[in-house]
Amino acid sequence: MPQQTSQPAKPAATAAHPRAFRGTKFQPPKPSQNESDLHAWLADDRLLDGFFARHDFERFPVLGPDGSTWPGNGSLEHTPSVSRLLAQRGAIEDANIPVAFRRHFLWLLRTAPSTMRLTWLALWRALGAPSHGALLAILARICGISPATHAWAELALNLPQERQPIYLISLLKHQSCRLPSSHLNSEQLCTLDAISKDDKQFEAYLNVALENLSRGVSVVYTLIGCQLPTSSWGQESLMAGLRTASNCDDVPVADIGRMLAALGDDGRHWARSAWDYCATQPGYARILRETSWESMTSTVADRWLSLFRVSEWDFPNPAIRSAQWRLRLAMFPELQRQLLALPRERQERFVSMLFDYSCGWENAETLRDSWPVLLPLQVRLCLPPFESDATGNHTLAALAANVGADGWRRLAAMPDSTWRAIEQACRRDNDASLIRYGLFGLTEAMPDFVLSTLISAPKRLMQSMSLVGCLEYNTRRRFLAQAVRTPWFANQWEDMAATEACERILALSTEYGLDSPLPRRLREQINGKANLSEQQIARHCGVTLARLPYIQLAALDAMAWQLIDGPFNLRSESTAASHAVRLHASINGGNRKALKRFLLGYAKGGVHTYLDHPLNRAWYARHARIDMATWGGGQLRKFVGEGTLQISIETDPLEILMLGSYVGSCLGLGGICEYSSVACLVDANKQVVYARNASGRVLARQLLAIDERDRLVCFEVYPQSADAQLRQAFRQFDAELAESLGIGIYRDDSDDFYEVPTILAMEWWDDGQWRTSDEKATTNKPA
Repeated sequence: MPQQTSQPAKPAATAAHPRAFRGTKFQPPKPSQNESDLHAWLADDRLLDGFFARHDFERFPVLGPDGSTWPGNGSLEHTPSVSRLLAQRGAIEDANIPVAFRRHFLWLLRTAPSTMRLTWLALWRALGAPSHGALLAILARICGISPATHAWAELALNLPQERQPIYLISLLKHQSCRLPSSHLNSEQLCTLDAISKDDKQFEAYLNVALENLSRGVSVVYTLIGCQLPTSSWGQESLMAGLRTASNCDDVPVADIGRMLAALGDDGRHWARSAWDYCATQPGYARILRETSWESMTSTVADRWLSLFRVSEWDFPNPAIRSAQWRLRLAMFPELQRQLLALPRERQERFVSMLFDYSCGWENAETLRDSWPVLLPLQVRLCLPPFESDATGNHTLAALAANVGADGWRRLAAMPDSTWRAIEQACRRDNDASLIRYGLFGLTEAMPDFVLSTLISAPKRLMQSMSLVGCLEYNTRRRFLAQAVRTPWFANQWEDMAATEACERILALSTEYGLDSPLPRRLREQINGKANLSEQQIARHCGVTLARLPYIQLAALDAMAWQLIDGPFNLRSESTAASHAVRLHASINGGNRKALKRFLLGYAKGGVHTYLDHPLNRAWYARHARIDMATWGGGQLRKFVGEGTLQISIETDPLEILMLGSYVGSCLGLGGICEYSSVACLVDANKQVVYARNASGRVLARQLLAIDERDRLVCFEVYPQSADAQLRQAFRQFDAELAESLGIGIYRDDSDDFYEVPTILAMEWWDDGQWRTSDEKATTNKPA
């Protein structure tokens, strides 16, 4: 029962405060006035009736609605009650109002007209007249927001009984009932109900629709997105891409269907992306409508969509992103015309080249100016004698980004031999990445040198760019800024006399330790050991100057190697050692320090010192079941095909670092995850398995790891083109290794994930457990 607030006692004098706070710096709170807390009494009709029964209306009169003393005419023969008050106001008779409704709703509706109270009473009864429980509380909370919210609450009557609480809770969660009720109608709510296979899906769709509505996005637009297919199954994938702050009234659903038909099952993820781009990229609906989807293969359609995806990930700056989108939308008709004019087998390379050309070019104005000049070249590079496969497409953008309008014209006029040399050098994606990095940096520092060397020495230029591209971005820029100031590139060779230029080349070659490009007789002439005629000197000088680009690139290589291998002096030991020092130069992240420590130790003779690191020793101590000799010693070997192929754990650390480069995966030099190869070397819980033929050439590789629960985790076999027999041999090797170690093999279980931590490495790319195609199909099935 609520109690009246009593007056607190006056503070008494104490030893600490003999004057009872009077005259001190700190004053106690003033005693509160005698008052009644009516909030607690108003919580229930019975409590309010109890308050009326205890209140002395003679001593403490109460004013009525008209300002006069209440009860009226000074008559107190009847004690006031809630029912009498309601009767005075013309309210519903007490007998007609159920107790549960009066207790939870009547006070909330005290100022509302009687028709509103009747509306809520009818709604309460239509929802089953709940007298207790969650539904009653939810409905009362909605009523408490505003009596006018009944229109939102009434929509629940269109749903099955089990989904009514879900809808009402979502209204409260998103405060949607504060918006005009016209934002959601019964037809839209019934559509949400119809497309939801279960209550969880209905709740997910409803929440995202109301959440978007709070951002000003119409339910109609959200409903379109909900009905489009997704690429995977699960609760999170149902809502993937549906949350948005942008609204759109033009979503060509039929054309999205045409697009999906061209893409096939692997392109289902594009459906909601296209729905989103219709709102975030004004005019995207035109792309969907006017694209000739029926003329495209699934791969071409996928790359075509990527070309017109201008995302925040690619261009974080909103102004740049908007300019990029406007440019691509303007170029759309011409690009599609050129695409459809090509033979079908050449379209994939063309659209890939368009994407690679534009994706990294931030300046939309220069991209716009370059495209009319270089688009014919792009078409030319997609026709014979060039390959139909998409190789080295990024190099054109790397060249064009820094050379200006004159450079674009020179690129367009270059012979096929130049572009064939680039194509051959970029057969592997990782090599293409390194060449692209090197070309972009060199054209930024010496654009004229690059353009001239592309004609005179294209193959040699690609070799140098592959080396320079190994340098980390900031290191590469500093290196090239210094190289351009060396005599090799600072001298104005074309302004020198031929003999003077040759003498200078000979001196610089000796200074840099390079093989001289001068013919022997010309060197003897310069050293005073021969007497050549002017015609002979002119001929030999012509030969030397024709070789100038080659010696300049050799000098660039020498300076790059000095920077890359200077701290280690390992380059000449082996191909693997050369690869290791280039990998160190390329990595920019936490694993660079671990690799440098290993290489410095290796150069001093400590081949396997990383295995003795305290952290690796501690890992073996925690996993006492793991025999170090069996796990890390390469004792187990499996021979396949009458001994012509051998599978074993690799023990040479420099060979381990080549696990990605051997098979062209992302862990190779120039790959996006090249840093991860360091973790495969220095962490005791990881091992690399190679399959080699009789001559020692690597045919395939696999990464193995032991998780924290002593289970062998087997990762994908690369290259993915390895045949079924070789893959089966790897499976047998894995089983035999697990048996030798006395541990089991981890089997994919969504409720029991493996944990493979890093030990010495700072970062590592986990590309997931190796599963067969049957296992992948089972994993991707809906629950």
